Amino acid sequence: MTKKVAIIGAGAVGMTVATYLKRHTDHDVLVFSSDTYTAYSQCGMPFVLEGIISDFPDLIVRPPDTFIEMGIDLHMDTEVRHIDAGSQKVISDSGVFEYDHLVIATGSTPFIPPIPGIHLSGVFTLHTLSDGIDIKSNINDNSRVVVIGAGGIGIEVAASLARRGINTTLIGTLAQVLPLTLDPDMASFVEQHLISMGIRVMTGTSVDSVNGQQRVESVSYGGEILPADVVIVTSGLKPLTSVAREAGYDIGPTGGIVTDERLRVSMNGVFQDNVYSGGECAQVFDLITGSPVISRLGSAARRMARVIGENLAGKDAVYPPTLSPGVVVAGHLVAGSVGITSHTAKVHDINIISGSSKGYTRAGYYPGALPLFIKLLFSKKKLVGAQVVSGEGVKERIDALSFAMRMGAEVDDLLDWETSYSPPVAMVIDPVTFAADDAKNKMEGIA
Repeated sequence: MTKKVAIIGAGAVGMTVATYLKRHTDHDVLVFSSDTYTAYSQCGMPFVLEGIISDFPDLIVRPPDTFIEMGIDLHMDTEVRHIDAGSQKVISDSGVFEYDHLVIATGSTPFIPPIPGIHLSGVFTLHTLSDGIDIKSNINDNSRVVVIGAGGIGIEVAASLARRGINTTLIGTLAQVLPLTLDPDMASFVEQHLISMGIRVMTGTSVDSVNGQQRVESVSYGGEILPADVVIVTSGLKPLTSVAREAGYDIGPTGGIVTDERLRVSMNGVFQDNVYSGGECAQVFDLITGSPVISRLGSAARRMARVIGENLAGKDAVYPPTLSPGVVVAGHLVAGSVGITSHTAKVHDINIISGSSKGYTRAGYYPGALPLFIKLLFSKKKLVGAQVVSGEGVKERIDALSFAMRMGAEVDDLLDWETSYSPPVAMVIDPVTFAADDAKNKMEGIA
């Protein structure tokens, strides 16, 4: 039976659901987006600033006409003002529309720290394609750029600008870079690499003010004043849930919309059969801790969209608890992680034993062998976290360890793990095995 499906948000979740429905059902599909652009890669934006990708429009995977030709009623530059859940209507800038099923995929919005001067001209966030275009037009080779926020996006932006030879400072409030994904000992390898690229890295430091008359001229922190022509704020993201909250849908402790395993949305504790949510606005669950989390990965968004699409098509699809494997690329260095960190374990009272190793990405005698740092975290012998830092081979190991973690692998399983070998691509024994061996020795009181 043909249904009217309204989708709020035209990002990775919204457009993937829309195209899935047009290919597999005869539903009428209506999509609203407050953005000027759709179907583009946010993850690719730092690399446009570097110059590896020539321009921001190159990140557009599909132009709007492609979706319109599929029969999707696409409303760009359109704000949804209200959801009337009782009468099943969406009130937007372009009119009032009825729906049978609703998908809330509003994504996130940048967190802007309450710093004096943060709204001066020359201060940017990097969240939308329009943001990227604005930053690019304001930066030249002589610019002095300060990046506020030492998470994944901040690091990729700082590294990309530094590779262009631009004077770049990275400032992070916490005592290390990548505080949400790496332990301090692993993060130190990333920080050292950033410094070697010519980036001034200031961790454990808060920005006191952004200074200037009409436009930013400097940044004050810790009693110092740093000249700056451009400031890029990458201090994190908040789920964009205002329209869902005002409609009466439940918001969880993460700030995200409460969903169940089928990604149905909750209202007053009751999950709604005709309303779904996914992406950075939706609260899901972590596999290791069982706690609610927001997964900010593009890969997670696509998987959520598939689950929503299948459920809207009449199937019974489930989104399992997440491990959120991810990698960050900083110049020639890649940092990857999956599962929990030591800090997360402490917060959730999970006792862990870790094992670490340093190996190489190729046989030691083979040209181009790069250092490979690995750390594994175990709880009751079960693998619960993994971190890998190197110039190559990081993604492959994180993906393999993510699968092992989902399968409930224990330390002995990793010691028995058979890996392939050839001098140009690997050591005889993979360093993952050495890290597992280190953990096993600690468990047995040998080390």
